[in-house]
Amino acid sequence: MDPFTVRRLEKILDGYIEAKVPQGMRASIRLIYEWEGDVLTLCERRLSYPELGWSRADIVQFRLEAGGWCVYAKGEDGSFMPVSAIEPDPDFERQLEQVELDPEGLFWIS
Repeated sequence: MDPFTVRRLEKILDGYIEAKVPQGMRASIRLIYEWEGDVLTLCERRLSYPELGWSRADIVQFRLEAGGWCVYAKGEDGSFMPVSAIEPDPDFERQLEQVELDPEGLFWIS
């Protein structure tokens, strides 16, 4: 993926994270993202106890496959599996919106 696209997606995610995590909770909960090639993983980090540090939970993976962004959710066995209800789409923002809406309850605890 070209550096311009990576930077554009990072700006989108930075804005999303800023809106998603309330200011008063940022000392104990964080959303972060990590790149590995054409795979972007959105993770939640929570402060366990000061002596234990931060725990991490992967929320969702976005994978650029054949020109479209595919969405993957964490399965019970800990591996990522494609979300069949979210069709691949070349528009990353649409995919992020589908994760935020989370109609099947795969990503966010209500």
